[in-house]
Amino acid sequence: MKRDNKGFTLIELIIATTIILIVSLGFFGWASTIIQTNLSIERNNTAYEMVLDVAEKLQRMYDNTLIQKRTGSTSKCVGYDGSGDLKGCNTSTSPPAICTSGTPQVPLSSDSTGLTILTNPWYGTDSALYIYDQNKCNGSTNTWVDSDCGDSGKVDITANATLTGRIDHPNAAGSAYDSINPIRSYRNTTYYAVWSVAYLPCNTSSTDRRKIFVTVYWIDPEPADAGIADVQTKIAAGTYTIKSVSLIVDKAIGTES
Repeated sequence: MKRDNKGFTLIELIIATTIILIVSLGFFGWASTIIQTNLSIERNNTAYEMVLDVAEKLQRMYDNTLIQKRTGSTSKCVGYDGSGDLKGCNTSTSPPAICTSGTPQVPLSSDSTGLTILTNPWYGTDSALYIYDQNKCNGSTNTWVDSDCGDSGKVDITANATLTGRIDHPNAAGSAYDSINPIRSYRNTTYYAVWSVAYLPCNTSSTDRRKIFVTVYWIDPEPADAGIADVQTKIAAGTYTIKSVSLIVDKAIGTES
């Protein structure tokens, strides 16, 4: 008597299809993770190359006045503590590292992202973002000094005042720093460079040694918002995240070529 296998064939087909679906879901989930990891590595590498470029250009500036610290109440000083760690010369983190009498005691790392208190572009309490190009630089040939891209309101000087003058540059276009473009776009991601200069060490009137703090940051995911207020709201809500790479380099007077 011939046995009918049609029922078993249908069951086998259902099982095989289910296995394929499960494997496919796992594969696409794995592939998505790999893509996101590679994208994160690429963005970190791009930001690191940019922060190196900005730091090198600042170090190579032959005119010492180009990288002098701020004057007045927001002048910044740093020094090494007994453990050899670089810290701000003040008893308070707000304002940070102000040149007052004291010893190095203020930690310069502000959070887990690596942003320093001298270059943090986000002041969370007041939801103020220091610089955002409003989607004018991405994919364009405009540079920092063009009003459509970086100048004319793209740098929030008010936010920097809220930051108690933590960030020295960029400022409004028209300064000696215009040769260093702080807004750059690569592969649909916009990167922003901010930097600040502090005297070294604490409790000294010497002006021949300085530390340059440079941070390059980007917003993840890349915002599609034209208005900075919407971006600030989403950063505060956690929809957008500021990611960054920071670097601290030396500048000594008399070593310029």
